Amino acid sequence: MIELIGLFVGGLMLVTLGSDSLLKGTSGLAQSRGAGGYAAGLAMVVVGASVSEVAIALAALFKGHYDLALGTVIGSSIANFGLIIGVAALVKPLSVGFRFLLVALPMVAGAAIALMLMSHNGTIGYWDGAVLLLAVVLFGWAIKRSSAQENEGVRKEMAYVGNTQLEVSRNLVRVALGLGFIGFGAHLTVDKGMSLAEALGMSELLFGLTILAIGSAIPELTAAIVSAARGHGNVVVGSAVSSSAINLLLVLGLMAVIKPVPMAHSLVYIELPVLIAFCLAFYPMLRGDAVVSRREGGILLGAFLGVVIFQFIVAR
Repeated sequence: MIELIGLFVGGLMLVTLGSDSLLKGTSGLAQSRGAGGYAAGLAMVVVGASVSEVAIALAALFKGHYDLALGTVIGSSIANFGLIIGVAALVKPLSVGFRFLLVALPMVAGAAIALMLMSHNGTIGYWDGAVLLLAVVLFGWAIKRSSAQENEGVRKEMAYVGNTQLEVSRNLVRVALGLGFIGFGAHLTVDKGMSLAEALGMSELLFGLTILAIGSAIPELTAAIVSAARGHGNVVVGSAVSSSAINLLLVLGLMAVIKPVPMAHSLVYIELPVLIAFCLAFYPMLRGDAVVSRREGGILLGAFLGVVIFQFIVAR
């Protein structure tokens, strides 16, 4: 069991290291070709946190573990709100002025509602996936439009995230290593994760919703704590919310157009409504003083822990 856990954690670490290497490499290459630090940083914040989930979900899909893939994607989206933003706000209240969130937060809620409607027949099919991927294009257009109106404070935070080495050869190596680590790490994570779930007597879905979702969120949680301590609340919240949107639209869209994906009953009637509830609860926190306080962070974290406990109770 100890060896199995070690290999599972090792797979997650490889995916994390690979994602970081890939993102820094592509950011460095983009900036060496003339992209600004703000644009590069914004791209890293919007898509960076989703790379791990994309890799693990697609690896699970290709191996035929649909429930594991779906559980990881939706569980990670819930963890973004309850675990990552909640813990980061407890470290330091998150001051948020990101106009992009006015697009991203409704997109997450809308995607969750759309998935519930698409799943009326128990499956997300090819055309459903195509609609989700079209929504990704619209999401990208909305981000580009809102980015021109961001204030100077947000621009500085994004430029700080995008700061990296610009040497082309170094960044090409980063990209190559990143892709290799991600591919092998995702394969190892899924294989050992399934063995671990079996050893623990857990279903694929429950394992993905809880242990794998939380495990894949740990690196992002660490980065969020560091960003919160530095006063970069826009990075924390922007990364978490956009990651949820990308998970639901891009990851599930890709999964569905590759092969129709059966949706478990509990995802439609429990987890997706929970995600919508987190979106609705989080929206008022961004109004008024635009600060996610420690008290609000505690509420988000407490709700997340309650959801995890409830999932285990229902599974039993």
